[in-house]
Amino acid sequence: MAVAAIAVLALSGCAGSDTKEVPEGFFGSVAVEEPRAALLARDVLVNGGNAADAAVVAYFALAATLPSSGGLGATGSCLVFEPAKTPRFERLAFYPTPASTDGPTVALPTGPRAMFALNARYGRTKFEELLIEAERLARFGEPVSRAFALDLAADGRAVAGDPRVAGAFLPGGRPLNQQDMLIQLDLSATLGRLRGDGVGALYAGPMARDFVEAASRAGFKIDPARLRDALPDWSTVQGLEHDNHLWAVAGQDLGDSALAEVTLALVFEAADWTDGDATERRHLLAEAMARANGVVASGARTVSDDAAQDAMAGYDPRRRGLLASRARLADTLGEQGRQSSGATGFYMVDRAGLAVGCAIGLGAPFGTGRTAPGFGFLLGRSEVAGGDGPGASALVVGNTRTGQLHLAMASSGGRPALSALLGSALDHWELREHMDVVVAAPRTHYAGGGDVMAAEPTLPADQRRGLESVGYRLAEQPELGRVSGFRCVEGIPRRELRCEAAVDPRSRGLGFFERGK
Repeated sequence: MAVAAIAVLALSGCAGSDTKEVPEGFFGSVAVEEPRAALLARDVLVNGGNAADAAVVAYFALAATLPSSGGLGATGSCLVFEPAKTPRFERLAFYPTPASTDGPTVALPTGPRAMFALNARYGRTKFEELLIEAERLARFGEPVSRAFALDLAADGRAVAGDPRVAGAFLPGGRPLNQQDMLIQLDLSATLGRLRGDGVGALYAGPMARDFVEAASRAGFKIDPARLRDALPDWSTVQGLEHDNHLWAVAGQDLGDSALAEVTLALVFEAADWTDGDATERRHLLAEAMARANGVVASGARTVSDDAAQDAMAGYDPRRRGLLASRARLADTLGEQGRQSSGATGFYMVDRAGLAVGCAIGLGAPFGTGRTAPGFGFLLGRSEVAGGDGPGASALVVGNTRTGQLHLAMASSGGRPALSALLGSALDHWELREHMDVVVAAPRTHYAGGGDVMAAEPTLPADQRRGLESVGYRLAEQPELGRVSGFRCVEGIPRRELRCEAAVDPRSRGLGFFERGK
């Protein structure tokens, strides 16, 4: 991944009460795990659209350029921070929901309706115009990016059972290589129908009936009433108050969103990230995530300060806790930390400080591996695959009192994506380390339910010894998640910007940040 333009670094201070203005030339920041989708989102901001418009463009562009992880069947959630006269912080949830209670089924494709809702509530560009580029990409073709080529090489076998998809993605049984042309006429036709007839056509009427029948031919049952009533859900973000800011995380399903926020609550309320050395911080995050797994498994989605203290009771910075095997998605020894497609995270920030962070996914690499014939998009699993399943997250931090956005981050790359996001965010915010340092730093990932911790090869020897002395067995993995981030220290909008953006050297997409003049 690469960053365009200049990032200015200074990591102290807080938002003042002076007049909020925006420097001339500043368009915001974008990070997406696929280059073409990132470019299209940037173009939206440069040409006068806002962060909500850019997020919609990215969602539909990913349908054409990264169908291993995105597409019209992708579900998840988005966070929106609006620094308006009455600042607000909202969550748009379109989590995977079974399309039927009978027989093999799929996740309701609520994503297109969610993107329409996002545009209607916050956007400034006509929704139909935001579908045009994705439709063109699918119709006329686009060279396969490195991101999609790597996903095909690793997980492309998932589509072998669908002749139409296999013919496009695995011609002659060989996965498409980078720069091979990918044309998806069925997807283009579907996007054209949504643009011409409106998004509602997919959920009720002739197009919906065609979709239900096509899904049935693919072996999946969809209840027409459930499809008709499939709606995204807006809610006020409760989040976490920390350092006079509101923190919130978007996950690809309700469990991931809750796991991330409960983990942060345990760290913020029951420990001090600045205490100890890097080994102790890695151990603290591992313990907090493992304990948060138990909290979420019990049905809780948030925790009070007292409950956070209780959950972390007995935590010892020098010894691994005797934790029960209650991990929500506990990896096996052989799969611990493996990179995986199937989900992706992205964020958009515009010149006015409106921020959108999304985590979307198909429940497994390439979802079900099948399309509804004639519709051209992969159907998502009704539940996220366990064990070695996908992972993606987005984090947004804003100040609802001053109406300023301070931090946006996103991560992808299998189950370690959440560890990567939280560890990077905490090191940046609490330790005041520069964004480019934290996203590139060696990582560890603990899935819970055992004593094995995944570690990247570049983890320093002293930290390896330290973690082993705490009680972990280290299993080496080449990469553990991919992270991108954007931070303005005093917040935006503001005339004088001290901002920085960074993208993970492990990443395959693009990030943009234009500082202005």
